[in-house]
Amino acid sequence: MEKLKLTDNISDKLARGMEIAVEKCLLDKMVKGQTVVYAHDDGSIYTMSAKEALDHFLAEAAQEAIL
Repeated sequence: MEKLKLTDNISDKLARGMEIAVEKCLLDKMVKGQTVVYAHDDGSIYTMSAKEALDHFLAEAAQEAIL
């Protein structure tokens, strides 16, 4: 049982670390006035401003925090 709890804790820490890294990356790109490249599920590519991407990312994070 202890091993499962430890694994869950590490997974949570890794997920939180990834969220922090994405937020910092988007913030850095926003300051530099850069765009971000994403891909739809079908593989088609689209871009958006880093500000718009950061706003979207933070809105999703806030929504998940509520749940």
